[in-house]
Amino acid sequence: MSYIHKEVNGVDVVELEGAIDLYSAPPVKKSLKALLKSENKKIIISLEKVTFLDSSGLGMLVNLFFECKQREIGIKLANVSAEAKNVFRQTKMENNFEIFNSVNEALASF
Repeated sequence: MSYIHKEVNGVDVVELEGAIDLYSAPPVKKSLKALLKSENKKIIISLEKVTFLDSSGLGMLVNLFFECKQREIGIKLANVSAEAKNVFRQTKMENNFEIFNSVNEALASF
Protein backbone atom coordinates (compact mmCIF):
# COMPACT_ATOMS: atom_id res chain seq x y z
CA MET A 1 0.00 0.00 0.00
CA SER A 2 1.29 3.40 -0.91
CA TYR A 3 -0.19 6.82 -1.22
CA ILE A 4 0.55 10.18 -2.73
CA HIS A 5 -0.55 13.37 -0.99
CA LYS A 6 -0.83 16.68 -2.76
CA GLU A 7 -2.65 19.92 -2.16
CA VAL A 8 -4.88 21.32 -4.90
CA ASN A 9 -6.52 24.71 -4.33
CA GLY A 10 -6.53 24.27 -0.55
CA VAL A 11 -7.84 20.69 -0.70
CA ASP A 12 -5.81 17.70 0.49
CA VAL A 13 -5.92 15.09 -2.27
CA VAL A 14 -4.72 11.61 -1.36
CA GLU A 15 -4.28 8.90 -3.98
CA LEU A 16 -4.22 5.42 -2.44
CA GLU A 17 -2.64 2.52 -4.33
CA GLY A 18 -2.57 -1.21 -3.70
CA ALA A 19 -4.38 -3.30 -1.11
CA ILE A 20 -6.10 -1.73 1.89
CA ASP A 21 -6.32 -4.59 4.34
CA LEU A 22 -5.66 -5.61 7.92
CA TYR A 23 -1.93 -4.95 7.53
CA SER A 24 -1.91 -1.76 5.51
CA ALA A 25 -4.95 0.01 7.01
CA PRO A 26 -3.35 1.11 10.34
CA PRO A 27 -0.40 3.04 8.84
CA VAL A 28 -2.65 4.57 6.17
CA LYS A 29 -5.14 5.57 8.87
CA LYS A 30 -2.34 7.21 10.87
CA SER A 31 -1.19 9.20 7.83
CA LEU A 32 -4.72 10.26 6.91
CA LYS A 33 -5.51 11.29 10.49
CA ALA A 34 -2.46 13.56 10.41
CA LEU A 35 -4.22 15.48 7.63
CA LEU A 36 -7.07 16.27 10.02
CA LYS A 37 -4.68 18.55 11.89
CA SER A 38 -3.79 20.60 8.82
CA GLU A 39 -5.34 23.96 8.04
CA ASN A 40 -7.22 22.51 5.08
CA LYS A 41 -10.80 21.61 5.85
CA LYS A 42 -11.36 19.53 2.74
CA ILE A 43 -10.08 16.06 1.81
CA ILE A 44 -10.47 13.96 -1.33
CA ILE A 45 -9.38 10.33 -1.32
CA SER A 46 -8.82 8.76 -4.73
CA LEU A 47 -9.29 4.98 -4.78
CA GLU A 48 -8.58 4.50 -8.48
CA LYS A 49 -5.51 2.31 -7.89
CA VAL A 50 -6.89 0.31 -4.98
CA THR A 51 -6.62 -3.36 -5.95
CA PHE A 52 -8.14 -4.88 -2.80
CA LEU A 53 -10.30 -3.54 0.03
CA ASP A 54 -11.32 -5.68 3.00
CA SER A 55 -13.37 -4.92 6.10
CA SER A 56 -10.34 -3.38 7.84
CA GLY A 57 -9.83 -0.96 4.97
CA LEU A 58 -13.52 -0.13 4.84
CA GLY A 59 -13.55 0.35 8.61
CA MET A 60 -10.61 2.74 8.31
CA LEU A 61 -12.48 4.82 5.72
CA VAL A 62 -15.69 4.85 7.78
CA ASN A 63 -13.77 5.90 10.90
CA LEU A 64 -12.05 8.68 8.98
CA PHE A 65 -15.40 9.80 7.56
CA PHE A 66 -16.94 10.14 11.03
CA GLU A 67 -13.91 11.95 12.43
CA CYS A 68 -14.09 14.41 9.54
CA LYS A 69 -17.79 15.01 10.18
CA GLN A 70 -17.10 15.66 13.89
CA ARG A 71 -14.39 18.18 13.00
CA GLU A 72 -16.47 19.74 10.20
CA ILE A 73 -13.97 18.67 7.54
CA GLY A 74 -15.39 17.87 4.12
CA ILE A 75 -14.37 14.45 2.83
CA LYS A 76 -15.13 12.94 -0.55
CA LEU A 77 -14.09 9.84 -2.47
CA ALA A 78 -13.09 9.90 -6.13
CA ASN A 79 -12.12 7.45 -8.85
CA VAL A 80 -13.35 4.47 -6.86
CA SER A 81 -11.93 1.29 -8.40
CA ALA A 82 -14.22 -1.56 -9.41
CA GLU A 83 -12.80 -3.63 -6.55
CA ALA A 84 -13.60 -0.95 -3.96
CA LYS A 85 -17.02 -0.22 -5.52
CA ASN A 86 -17.92 -3.87 -5.10
CA VAL A 87 -17.12 -3.73 -1.37
CA PHE A 88 -19.09 -0.50 -0.93
CA ARG A 89 -22.03 -2.03 -2.79
CA GLN A 90 -21.99 -5.33 -0.86
CA THR A 91 -21.88 -3.53 2.50
CA LYS A 92 -24.44 -0.93 1.38
CA MET A 93 -21.98 1.85 2.27
CA GLU A 94 -21.96 3.60 -1.13
CA ASN A 95 -24.72 5.94 0.02
CA ASN A 96 -22.81 6.98 3.14
CA PHE A 97 -19.98 8.62 1.20
CA GLU A 98 -19.93 11.34 -1.41
CA ILE A 99 -18.42 9.47 -4.36
CA PHE A 100 -17.31 11.19 -7.57
CA ASN A 101 -16.06 9.84 -10.88
CA SER A 102 -12.95 12.03 -10.82
CA VAL A 103 -10.88 14.18 -8.53
CA ASN A 104 -11.84 17.21 -10.64
CA GLU A 105 -15.55 16.53 -10.06
CA ALA A 106 -14.92 16.18 -6.34
CA LEU A 107 -12.91 19.42 -6.29
CA ALA A 108 -15.72 21.25 -8.09
CA SER A 109 -18.25 20.01 -5.55
CA PHE A 110 -16.64 21.87 -2.63
